[in-house]
Order: sequence, then structure tokens, then C-alpha cells
Amino acid sequence: MKELRVAELRAADPAGESSLILSGRPIVYDQPTTIKDVFGEYTEVIRSGALDGADLSDIRLLYNHDVSKIPLARTPRTMRFQADPAGLTMTAELPETEEGKSVYTAVKRGDLSGMSFAFKVPEGGSHFDAKTNTRTITKIEKVYEFSICPFPAYPQTSVEARAAIEGTWAKLKDPERAAARIKINQILKRSV
Repeated sequence: MKELRVAELRAADPAGESSLILSGRPIVYDQPTTIKDVFGEYTEVIRSGALDGADLSDIRLLYNHDVSKIPLARTPRTMRFQADPAGLTMTAELPETEEGKSVYTAVKRGDLSGMSFAFKVPEGGSHFDAKTNTRTITKIEKVYEFSICPFPAYPQTSVEARAAIEGTWAKLKDPERAAARIKINQILKRSV
């Protein structure tokens, strides 16, 4: 299932008449963050190296995840990225369109400062520790897009859709598992 993250974005001074350059760090490693989800609140961490071997071959830059509009940039021609020990940075050259100019101006003024990214975690690429209420992502299979967003969920990184958590909650709603869940919670409370 495709998931989303949020991070910071900056505008660079134009190098020429038609250079609308944005740069940012949409993916940040090892930053515990509190996620507020329909299923409740929990902590999430994307571990260093989660992008190793990920498909980064065709990433689009969008505004607010709107796939019905023309992308603002696309790898490898108008957007580049660089993995480093802290996560992933990106630089994009926006088009000389009304939307490109509007987005660039809003970022430069500080009206827009958040970035999000959509991605897929493979089976076994994350785990949820019920005792610490933490989801740890160790592997990202594919990055689909980066988006410039008006309301980032939080400064470092944010997930908007949670396949692993949703699956866990669906299992917990199963009547046969309810008794087991109660028993596990009792055991966990005694061990704390």
C-alpha cells in the first residue's frame, strides 16, 4: 500500500531567468515521530538504510499529491535526489508555468514549507512493537512521488496511510483474537 511522509522544503535563488529551483529533504532517517492516525497515536521511525535497493527510478514532484495535474518535475531530467546518512535530499527545477511560479513563490515566501512523499513498504519491511507503541520501517520498496504540501503533518516525517497498522487493527477487531489481545495486554502490564 502506498504511504506518505512529510518534510521541509526550500526555494533557491534563481540562477537565470527561467530557473525556479526547489530543494528539500523529504525523507529523514532515525527521527522518532508521533503519528496521529484514525487508529490512535503511535511513534514511527524510518531506519537508516531503509532506501537501500529501493526503486527510485521514476519519482514525480506534485503539489498536494494531486495526480490529476501535470507534474512539477520528474526524475531524472528535472529532479535529482541524493541519498546520504541522514536520509534523502532532492533538487527540482520547476516549469515556467503559472503553477510552477505560484508554488516557487509560496515556498520562497515561507507560505509553503512542507514536503510529503508517497512510498511502498514491502512485506516484512516494517514491524510494530505493541509494548512501545512504535512502528519501525526498515525497508522501502519504491518511492512514487514527492509532494509540496500546505499542511505537513509534522516537521520531519509523517505517514498518512498505514497498511501495517491497519492490518494489525483489523486482526485485533476479529472476535477470536479479542480474548488473546486482552490476555497479551494483561501480560504486558505485569511485565512493566
